[in-house]
Amino acid sequence: MDKLDRSIIENLKDSRKLDGGVVSVLGSESKVDALVRVRSPLELGILERRFEVKHMYPFIRSVGISCGLEEAIRLERMQEVEYVSAQGSVFALSDGAGAGTHGIRITNESRLDGRDVGVCIMDTGVSPHSDISIPRERIVHFEDMIAGEDAPYDDNGHGTFVAGVACGNGMLSGGDVMGVAPAANIIGLKVIGKNGESGAFKILDGMQWLFDNFRSYGIRVVCMSFGAEPQSYADPLKAGADMLARSGLIVVAAAGNSGQGGLRSPAISDEIVAVGAVDEEDKIASFSSRGSYMGVSRPDIYAPGVNVKGIEAGGTYAHMSGTSAAAPYVAGACALLCQKYKTLSPELAKRILLDASSDVDGVKVLKL
Repeated sequence: MDKLDRSIIENLKDSRKLDGGVVSVLGSESKVDALVRVRSPLELGILERRFEVKHMYPFIRSVGISCGLEEAIRLERMQEVEYVSAQGSVFALSDGAGAGTHGIRITNESRLDGRDVGVCIMDTGVSPHSDISIPRERIVHFEDMIAGEDAPYDDNGHGTFVAGVACGNGMLSGGDVMGVAPAANIIGLKVIGKNGESGAFKILDGMQWLFDNFRSYGIRVVCMSFGAEPQSYADPLKAGADMLARSGLIVVAAAGNSGQGGLRSPAISDEIVAVGAVDEEDKIASFSSRGSYMGVSRPDIYAPGVNVKGIEAGGTYAHMSGTSAAAPYVAGACALLCQKYKTLSPELAKRILLDASSDVDGVKVLKL
């Protein structure tokens, strides 16, 4: 690297457009997958002409490219560019199996069951199971951003468990293990691979599909039991979740499993419902992420997330602990609200959830 390159890199480090993940590779031979956001949707075509665009996300005025020093210099100089952030790693937020049972049963005096409400499970996929496929197949659509398969599947098991907590009907257990909205429709959106990991581009691919198609499949609620380390500058997953909420979707996201100060994106957004986990005694689970982002305390609400029993991709039942198990509990509750209130907005849904929750040691805990 010559003196001129070093001088350019030092100047780019002070850029308000480039986040730390992008700056970290400048000066090396490698490139980083980066998300570039422009100031107007009309300017996306400019990026397509000037760069090798790998992904298009018009719903957040962004594209995905490979970014090295040359690209960073060009982007920094473009008035059309609002910011450039690195693609982060995304993980399903289970905390492993546990002993014991935290069965999910609800008291539902209004006899709501989520019927005709679409709940989108953005996760590792959803496999058919007695509790979601009998007496009728409730996986009404499956979209695979990982391998492009048409038939529903889950090569990890995480997404199927999440779907059961939100929408399982207890068929296999004779009603002993039942989800919160046992008649809701399920839309499986596979954005996470077999190993429980993904990247921001795949998540945003899923969010773009959801933005374009949610009305066609009657989707009212989306459950995101995954998380990524928040970007220091203009977090892309937060931007995507914000836009989905503004479009009318009730977005429910797991807060993370990294304890105090370990909030994960997109649960950092104050436009969605961020969910933490409590144990059988309604105490905050030690692993449950909590803290604040941009001065706003998160998560919004807590739900059962320790030793939860739910459906297994192989056709039986399993246990899971994590905010991954708590988030679908709240997503199921949102489906019940959508059944009762046909035009419910995300803002009002959040307000109703908080009003229906109990105050326990200074936090809101939802137990239906």
